[in-house]
Amino acid sequence: MKNKKTNIKIKRSKVNLYSKRKNKRKQVLAIVITVVAACALGVLGFGLGKPLVEFFNNRNNSSLTSDSAWTPPSSEEVSSESEAPVSSEESSEALVEPVRKMTDVYFLPDDAALSSASLNSALAAAKAAGVETVCVTLKNDTGNFLYKSEIKGLETHGIITGTLTAEQICNAITDAGFIPAAKISTLKDRLCGYKDATDGGYRITGSGYTWHDDREEKGGKPWLSPFKTQTLQFMGEVTAELSAAGFKNIIAENTMYPKFHKEDISKYLADLPLSDEKARLDALWNVLDSAKAGSEKNGAELWVEISGESAVAKNRLCTDAELISNAGKLSEIKLIVDYTPTASASEAYTFAKTFAEKLKAALGDAEFYVVIKGGYSEGALSDIKKAFSETEINVFGQ
Repeated sequence: MKNKKTNIKIKRSKVNLYSKRKNKRKQVLAIVITVVAACALGVLGFGLGKPLVEFFNNRNNSSLTSDSAWTPPSSEEVSSESEAPVSSEESSEALVEPVRKMTDVYFLPDDAALSSASLNSALAAAKAAGVETVCVTLKNDTGNFLYKSEIKGLETHGIITGTLTAEQICNAITDAGFIPAAKISTLKDRLCGYKDATDGGYRITGSGYTWHDDREEKGGKPWLSPFKTQTLQFMGEVTAELSAAGFKNIIAENTMYPKFHKEDISKYLADLPLSDEKARLDALWNVLDSAKAGSEKNGAELWVEISGESAVAKNRLCTDAELISNAGKLSEIKLIVDYTPTASASEAYTFAKTFAEKLKAALGDAEFYVVIKGGYSEGALSDIKKAFSETEINVFGQ
């Protein structure tokens, strides 16, 4: 029997076996590259990713210090931040209110500080006038304190007549929207100079008794002496107390001597250098220097008020303008000059223009402002202001 031949069909694969082996190598190589790349990205991501995260976190949390640990904000914090966003500058620094300077002045009635009712009524009138600065008298020329001062020795002679503290008065003015200013009489003072008060009054030579002027009141009235250290200390205490209460400007008036008679100078006050012009000036300025130092303890500015009529007079002795004879000291303060014209309305402009020219000559380079006192018609007041404006003098208020 013949062996039967069977046809065997050979199936041919289209796959190249060499290529298959080659593809496996590529796969292995791709895996290796992938692993290496992943490792590299991990290292790079750790090196760069952390600083980037910290950068964006710090940008959104600029109020944190560099050595504070960052913690994710709570949901309440996120909600409040989304409702009221705060800039980085506001979160890192407290806003400081700029100091408001005196730009004009409205003088309240002399008794305005005596009670809350009188003060509120006066402030209402000031609002109607549309001013920025309000000045209240807190020590008048009789020596009365129109506020509850805590300075020792003032409990005698009925010196303190006010019921409000200086701080309460200042806060009322500030709350009403004004810049607060206080006025004090310095040397014209009939109460504070006694020995059981400040002991700053004039004493009759050789006797120790208090010297009085020749005013019409029976026996005359005492004054504070600029030659006594007690007076200088007292002025510094007053202005320091007012500046501590919050007043930004303090106006000192009546820094002057009484009208001495020849006998006063030669006999009753012979131990004082009242015939020495320089000594007199130095004593007046010592008072203002002490008042200025007390004001500046809490950031207040001292102003000095003088009479315009006295400022342009040929003889300024025993007036509140005697102190301007020391021109070198005028650069250290600011002056308020009272202008009270006596001319008729028709002559208001001419009178004011002549006065303004004399005033500029008298005060030289000093910084000063004019306050118009007295009631005038709108037309006369406009003429007066025009005269000062043409002479380059600022009218501060009225």
